[in-house]
Amino acid sequence: MRSSLITVLLSSEKRTDLLLFLKEKPKTIEEINSELDTNSVAILPQLKRLKENGLVVQEDRVYSLSLLGKILVRRMESLVKAFRLLEDNYDYWSGVKPGGAPLVLFKLMEELMVLIPDRCQCGDASSVHREMTEAFCSSKHILLIISHRDLRYPGICAENAKKGLKASIIFTQPAFEKFAEEFKEELDTLLPLENFEIYVLDGDVTPPTIAVTDTMVLTCFSTGKSDETDNNTMVSFGEKAVRWGQETFEYFRVLAKPLAPAPSNQAHISDCKD
Repeated sequence: MRSSLITVLLSSEKRTDLLLFLKEKPKTIEEINSELDTNSVAILPQLKRLKENGLVVQEDRVYSLSLLGKILVRRMESLVKAFRLLEDNYDYWSGVKPGGAPLVLFKLMEELMVLIPDRCQCGDASSVHREMTEAFCSSKHILLIISHRDLRYPGICAENAKKGLKASIIFTQPAFEKFAEEFKEELDTLLPLENFEIYVLDGDVTPPTIAVTDTMVLTCFSTGKSDETDNNTMVSFGEKAVRWGQETFEYFRVLAKPLAPAPSNQAHISDCKD
């Protein structure tokens, strides 16, 4: 018996995963069970439902998407990614104030979702931090957006700037105040350097934390809560991901004000913008 295709496509996470898995190529029942970590008892009823609705066809023990299935799965893939990206980072998105996420940010997030399959890591905190540190040290130019008060990456960025690495950081106002408090002496030393620049976002604009190196992009949808894990951190690799990171940084750089050393050697926010 046929059901609403929307219900069939989106009402079961098992069916959703199955359809996206079959998008790659036809699979045997053994391959499905192995890759999706399931068993025949759980998956066969889902395959039966998909066949009844004309989304999957079977030949012997091999299952593949029908023409209708291929058309719909191609369209649903970005929607499923959007659901999961927003759901996995619910605390961040629900905490963004009205006007704190400009429309262009949602377009940028859509572009990020397209990049995720290339190679994306959502690993534990120590491995992500280690790989990011290595990328910082080998990159010619680091772009960093910091929207919460975790100052690990600005600290690494500052250390490498002293060694001649080019570094550009955009802080939200609360994050900058925390950085200036904990790294006051370093800030006074770094600001005169030609290879180091800081921008500050005022108002309610709340971008995700983003770090861009020559080879990879880290995106973190953290609210800055002390009990958060790094499950909301994604690391994407490749030229497309880096270009996405550069465009995102540039958008928020235009909105921010550059920081410059005052004659008294105290940092102040310049009124001029590029």
